[in-house]
Amino acid sequence: MQANPFLGVGLHAVGAFSAASCYTPQKQTRLWAWEIYWISQATFAWVILPIVFAFLTIPNYLDVLAKCPPEAMRNSFLLGVLYGVGGLSFGLGIRYIGFSLNYAIAIGISALLGTLVPLIWDPNKGWTWEIAEKFNTTPGQVILAGIIVSVGGIALCGWAGALREKSGGSGPSQFSFQRGVPLAILAGVLSSVFNFALIAGEPIAKAAVAADAPIKEDDAPIKEDDIEHGASDLLAMNAIYPFSHGGAWVASFVWCAYLIGRNGTKSQFVRLPENGNRSLGFYYLMALLSGAFWYFQFFFYGMGHANMGEKYGFTSWALHMAMLILFSNFYGYLFREWEGATTIPKKVLHAGMAVIVASTLIITYGNYLGEQKSSPPVEKEVPHETVRLDR
Repeated sequence: MQANPFLGVGLHAVGAFSAASCYTPQKQTRLWAWEIYWISQATFAWVILPIVFAFLTIPNYLDVLAKCPPEAMRNSFLLGVLYGVGGLSFGLGIRYIGFSLNYAIAIGISALLGTLVPLIWDPNKGWTWEIAEKFNTTPGQVILAGIIVSVGGIALCGWAGALREKSGGSGPSQFSFQRGVPLAILAGVLSSVFNFALIAGEPIAKAAVAADAPIKEDDAPIKEDDIEHGASDLLAMNAIYPFSHGGAWVASFVWCAYLIGRNGTKSQFVRLPENGNRSLGFYYLMALLSGAFWYFQFFFYGMGHANMGEKYGFTSWALHMAMLILFSNFYGYLFREWEGATTIPKKVLHAGMAVIVASTLIITYGNYLGEQKSSPPVEKEVPHETVRLDR
């Protein structure tokens, strides 16, 4: 397919907005213990929806899996488990250093490692050292500048959040810099692994796209209706998600099962701990909605990635991380989390968000330049001279 980086960025924006929205339904489930809500929404996000949409969007999905190398499914799943551990570390880090600072450290590290390390080591190819090749051209240098600017914008947003928590007195009750920062770093490193899980699953996506023509014993021509068509390039990554997401679910299940046993909250699966304005069915509906928001971030991520181009498509992860920060802070404003903040934190936040928007434009322009240079020149059609033969 013909890449379109501008369309790709738009699709990444839809995915990031969906990701930033995934925690909003949780505000309606206050009677549930955290572990009940988390494993409920994670089951929708990481098990049910990935499997359902894989079968809906990938033709003959079971046949596709039968043709895939088993190590692609295994590696994607195991890397997904590490990502799930990173998500749990992220949650613990918030307890000690607050949401904003934890988010800036974890997402900043994830953006850098998840974007650049695959250019050095690829789960499918091993050590490739492609990083110099990618950045020794003008498009590559523009993209590298955009990635650096993006991390700077993420850092500014984190600083703004830290200033807000300090000035507003809304910092975490168990503040501990010594505990929180290592947890945030661990969360950033392991969260970046999710991009490796997607890369490890690329053979699955390629098998989903491939179309196989049936073998015929006679010399009869193969008709269009006889050809088994593969998945669209835009939807091919849906074939990977049951494995990458399934691994993340396993890590969450183990932790939530431990918390449920420790806190004695398993009864909340079938009845709420006290009477409220909402029914148990409503709580499961909110878990479904939250899970759908989380799943659809990567549904659109796959379509955005397909449009970023082959050579510089690795920028998808950096774009997703930057936009995730951008829309998360948008929701912070929407829910009036910044109302008690002084002028300086707000100005720093606005600067950080502006820098992230600028970085997105820079990375998009770099991808556009890369696509222009990598596209084969269009050959001009030479008109045939008409020769008249008079006899």
